[in-house]
Amino acid sequence: MGCSSTKNVTSDVISKHFSLNNEEPLLMTKTIPQSTRHLENYLIIWLYDETSNKFENEIKQLQKLVHGVKIFNNIDACISFIDDIEDEKIFLIISGIYRTFERFQHLSQLEKLYIFDPSHKQNDEKYQNDIIQNIDNLYKQLQEDIKLCEMDFTPITIVSISLEEISWSSKLTKQQASFLFAQMMKEIFARVKFDSCSKDVFIDFCRLHYMNNNEQLNIIDEFAKNYRPNKALWWLTNQCFLSKILNHAQRTHEIDIIYKLGFFIKQANIQLNHLHDENALLMETISIVYRGKTMSSIEFDTTIKNNCGGFLAFTNFLIATTNKKVAIDFIDRRLAMHPNMTGILFEIDIDQTVFNEKNPFALIKDTDMNKNEICFYMSTVFRIESVEQTMNDTKIIWFVKLKLIDDNNQQLLHIVASTRNEDIHSNPGYCLGKLFMDMGEYKRAEQFLLDLLQDSTVQSQPRRLARVHNGLAAIYTYNNKYVKALDHYQLALETSLTYLPSNHPDLVPIYKAIGDTYLNQKDYIHALENYEKAIELLKQGTSQVNTEIITNLHICINKTKQLIESNK
Repeated sequence: MGCSSTKNVTSDVISKHFSLNNEEPLLMTKTIPQSTRHLENYLIIWLYDETSNKFENEIKQLQKLVHGVKIFNNIDACISFIDDIEDEKIFLIISGIYRTFERFQHLSQLEKLYIFDPSHKQNDEKYQNDIIQNIDNLYKQLQEDIKLCEMDFTPITIVSISLEEISWSSKLTKQQASFLFAQMMKEIFARVKFDSCSKDVFIDFCRLHYMNNNEQLNIIDEFAKNYRPNKALWWLTNQCFLSKILNHAQRTHEIDIIYKLGFFIKQANIQLNHLHDENALLMETISIVYRGKTMSSIEFDTTIKNNCGGFLAFTNFLIATTNKKVAIDFIDRRLAMHPNMTGILFEIDIDQTVFNEKNPFALIKDTDMNKNEICFYMSTVFRIESVEQTMNDTKIIWFVKLKLIDDNNQQLLHIVASTRNEDIHSNPGYCLGKLFMDMGEYKRAEQFLLDLLQDSTVQSQPRRLARVHNGLAAIYTYNNKYVKALDHYQLALETSLTYLPSNHPDLVPIYKAIGDTYLNQKDYIHALENYEKAIELLKQGTSQVNTEIITNLHICINKTKQLIESNK
């Protein structure tokens, strides 16, 4: 559906963020961005003939106008680089060797390909309509295509209706984990206070990242000089570094960057509440708004089509128009670029009675903005009322009706209750780490939990420290790194024994996990010792014993004994 970070980049989470309660300010730590880290949803690559330098001036000119243009003069190196990009989309410019552009057509990361040749002769009919001969025209086309791409990259999370509260202790589906992650981040921002220097830290971070782009540096300087809390939505709705970084960070779950933008997110929330009051009379005339989107048919089927009646949330701030034709025109333009994608028109029913200050929405009209658009706060939840296929000229478009729901809707509360639990918010770090794992983002989860180990508040609280070690051990087990897994399970056990008696039944899962890890290493003697220790603790316990756990442990013991015998 869109773009995230590359394979070799991990989130440098500042773990102290997660040791604060709602009465304390959130202190921001200055972080130097990695040179390989991408903060936007796309990359621009220019590939030219390795024997020619005739495009040098045009490339330099484009680099001044657009951030992050990467240059290649070898087609194999270029393809290899693109293959390593997991989540960002690629805008590829080819010069001099465009007759080999078919080699790029299989790349899923490719958003659009441009052929640039100022000296092109008007006699090559095969490429005639694809060739751009002027750098200004190329820049203009890039800007237009990037804007469309960014608008289509608003991430969506969806969860089916559940009659039971989702438990943190159980394995969640990727959809459930993604939905809860977005809702939990919203809850964290509602509770935490930000230090007065938060804006300066974010500005310093952006200046380092855009240090070679004068155009963006000028915009950052303007932001540093003129930004005020009551201007947050103006900056959000303008295509600049801030909205692009926020959109990318929300997609990639890069918590350290989202936290750097936390001051802005809170101020946008406040401004939405103010605008809702200021434009109350105008809002009474609006009941339906629209938003266009495209996605692959497989993704559409698994997320939206098969979840009618479920809950849907746009992870970032959602801008929707009161003009249906504007939304359909956007879909048409995206389908013209990607005809194999599925076009979706969201019709959003706004119920004014369910307005909530924590999840505000408002008409974007004030002295600085005069738009017929409604802005919804990030991760606002809607119900999928219906999903129907319709025709727009010759194109098939899916018509999806959404309805804004009350934040205290009982069905929603069954799902998100855990994100509002005070115990969870006293230890959000481990819970977010678990959600990373349930989403399948094991590399990010590993880095996240390793960062938590450096947090002095985690180190001083044995229960939290044990959970972090258990989380890391689970990640290493998943990746078949059993030596590392065993180290962290042993540390989890040692830490747990500092606050639990040695015969406490809460130690059973750790002994079981240690036994499993030894078994994976074919150390059957030590595996059996730990399985038997777990059984012994269960026998000593006074509380009701889970028969399933006992049965599973007996199976493990019998299996391990057989392996010991067969290996004698």
